[in-house]
Amino acid sequence: MKKILLRSLWILVLFPLTAWGSHIVGGEIEFYPTNRSANRFYIGLNFYFDQVNGRSGAETPTISLYFFRKSDNAPMGMIELPQTTRKLITYTNPTCSTENTDLRTLFLRYSSEIIINTQNFADPKGYYIVWERCCRNNIITNINNPAGTGQTFYTEFPALVQNNLPYTNSSPKFGELKGDYICVNRPFTFDFSGTDADGDSLVYSLSKPWAGYAGPSNPEPIARGASSYPEVTWAPGISNENMIPGPRPLSINRQTGVLSVTTDKAGLYVFAVLVEEYRKGVKIGATRREFQLKAVDCQLNRTPVAMFRETGKRTFYKEGETLTIKKDQSKCLDILLTDGDPNQRLTIKTVGINFDDKSVTANPVSFVTTSATDTLKAQICFEKCVESRNGLPVILEVIVSDDGCPQPLTDTLRIRVFIEGSTNNNPDVTTDLSNNRATISQGTTLNFKVTGIDLDNDDLVLEAKGRDFQLPAAGMTFANATGKGKITQPFAWTPPCSATNREYIIDFIVTDVACNKQVKDTVTVRLLSTPRPNNAPDVTTNLPSTQPIDVSLPAEGAAGIRFDVFGDDLDKTDQLKLYARPKGFTLAQYGMKFSDKTGVPRLDSRFEWEPTCAQYTELSGKELTVNFITEDNSCGPVKSDTIAVLLRFGTIPSIESLDKSIPNVITPNGDNKNDCFFLESLSIATCGPQFLGVDVYSRWGKLIFTSTDRKFKWCADGVPTGQYYYGLRFTDRTYKGTVAVIK
Repeated sequence: MKKILLRSLWILVLFPLTAWGSHIVGGEIEFYPTNRSANRFYIGLNFYFDQVNGRSGAETPTISLYFFRKSDNAPMGMIELPQTTRKLITYTNPTCSTENTDLRTLFLRYSSEIIINTQNFADPKGYYIVWERCCRNNIITNINNPAGTGQTFYTEFPALVQNNLPYTNSSPKFGELKGDYICVNRPFTFDFSGTDADGDSLVYSLSKPWAGYAGPSNPEPIARGASSYPEVTWAPGISNENMIPGPRPLSINRQTGVLSVTTDKAGLYVFAVLVEEYRKGVKIGATRREFQLKAVDCQLNRTPVAMFRETGKRTFYKEGETLTIKKDQSKCLDILLTDGDPNQRLTIKTVGINFDDKSVTANPVSFVTTSATDTLKAQICFEKCVESRNGLPVILEVIVSDDGCPQPLTDTLRIRVFIEGSTNNNPDVTTDLSNNRATISQGTTLNFKVTGIDLDNDDLVLEAKGRDFQLPAAGMTFANATGKGKITQPFAWTPPCSATNREYIIDFIVTDVACNKQVKDTVTVRLLSTPRPNNAPDVTTNLPSTQPIDVSLPAEGAAGIRFDVFGDDLDKTDQLKLYARPKGFTLAQYGMKFSDKTGVPRLDSRFEWEPTCAQYTELSGKELTVNFITEDNSCGPVKSDTIAVLLRFGTIPSIESLDKSIPNVITPNGDNKNDCFFLESLSIATCGPQFLGVDVYSRWGKLIFTSTDRKFKWCADGVPTGQYYYGLRFTDRTYKGTVAVIK
């Protein structure tokens, strides 16, 4: 990336003088933005170099372009560009280049992408870019002293900032020129046009070439700003009106940029074209583009001829006549081709003047003549849908071209033909549904096929449209389709509950789209769905009772809660769903397990839960309700059943609750009544305070019994009647008391 702060200070750069010589053919300067928001621009010089007559030392690795302000020709800066492209230019007919070995032109491009301080380019009269170089080909015919005459490359562009806003403009972009030459006394055309990225109008005009200030002693000077530059001096007999002289001197189409000429004098002719840009009727830029063309005496090349003769006639078709092709006749014409030159390659091209080119074909499209008397034949065929409209004939141009040099010679045969429209049979659409009516029960499926047929094997479109409803919303399935000649598509309907007790009307439409003439046929189907008889489903459990289930405290070896839930339906073909819906909580919240089930009766799923101490503590003294629901897929008034299971939670036992169950007197007399000290209500639950052991002491503090068994029994063996003290040890405290022993 090059960065150039172009401003009103001249940047002086010294370059060594290069060898000058006859080498310049032409070219132009291009300048356009690549990223306007970043002020990045492309700048390039397209340069055409005579490789045969030029001196190799005149080709330089870099060139320097100079910027000026138009209002006062003040210098704005300079940019050095490297050579980025080097190649030989091509010919319209590549084989022609071998016949003119003194015509060999190099295309050289010098270019770069640069960054510009656009605020320095705001003058409303705009700016221009210049490069000067000497010298031209010494064999140029239409100017004096070509070997001592330079060329000035020049492009104008508008202010880059207007009304304090960025102004975007691109100079015209040109394609690479071709190395064609002119045959004396033959018409010649040459495309010299460009394109504009901004959509600006381009106007072309011939202009006298500029010599500029370059010369043999200073072949590449530092460019100077000027309102006009010195022009070349025309050779005797040459003027601005006949830069290339002849019966039809050189001219240019102002709109298309196509050059035309018929010259009667051989020579090498230089010319310039001024390309002006207009936006909204105002000129905003200009580019000068130069080139040179050589006129030579060519070998005689006869023009090919295209002819047509109707079957059964002896005379050939004459332009202006009108042929007739009836609807039952072939839509093909046999075109005869001749060329007075042997070993010529002829090519056929067809152009529809008042119809689409793509609807006519030629076969073959290429021929090679073996003698001057060859008569070749190509078949031109119209497609089926080509026909005359509004009583007017179809107009076709058949263009035959040879491969002569420098440009193909052509002959155009324009044929007017009235083509009658072909017969088009109406398409037909049917179904295999009896009487095109059906009544089905909800929950079942109706299937039938829809077929569209056309006897002409035309393109068809088959579609379905519900009257006042969309097919998918009613549970209907049908895919619209296209095909040729015959289409068959399946229709299916499984009515949902919302579709019962209503008649649905569906139109199946087949459309024949041949030749953009739509012909339709419709078949109408009427469908009704009725609700089927339905028994209500039933949900049960294997619990012994529907009374609340008392949830036991978590304990060692406890099995938790387990029971089975069943979903049943007397209609054994119904699809059932069995699921749980807890009231005010979720199963996952407490780790409860239950799997929803789907299928035909009977459905079975198990409920399982082992509550933790933390859960039991949270739910202590509360109740939970789990609703178990079974539901069928019918449309009946009762399609579900629910059973509620109530889970009830007790309280966590405490030490204080043991107080009333602890004996304070025992009578170990062997009558099996109150013989021992033990705890009947000691909980085995794993929740709450856990029993650790019991200790019994005498009144003097002697330990006379200890145990860690929650089923302990102390029967006062070996001790006398008296008062004894005990301690019940739990995980959070020791509960103390007294027990009297009476023997």
